[in-house]
Amino acid sequence: APAPVPAGPVDTVTPEQRAAWERVALCEEGGDWSADGGRFSGGLGITRANWTAYGGGAYAPEGAMATEDQQIMVAERIEPSAPDQYGCHGW
Repeated sequence: APAPVPAGPVDTVTPEQRAAWERVALCEEGGDWSADGGRFSGGLGITRANWTAYGGGAYAPEGAMATEDQQIMVAERIEPSAPDQYGCHGW
């Protein structure tokens, strides 16, 4: 019998999505995906409240502890397409 597929989120981040969100991270936190501030956590400046509200807790207690792809997947639930980044975004 085939092995059961593990339940839970699947990594669906494409190279194009990753490149777009890496530009956001460069703007938000200088490209530091483990950045950890008082209100924001992780490379994309996602607030702790939004991290929890949009399912980030399935990956890690806060954005800074999650992988780059996990942070991108949560960000895409908040904003389905990466902002065209010349200025910072901040949620």
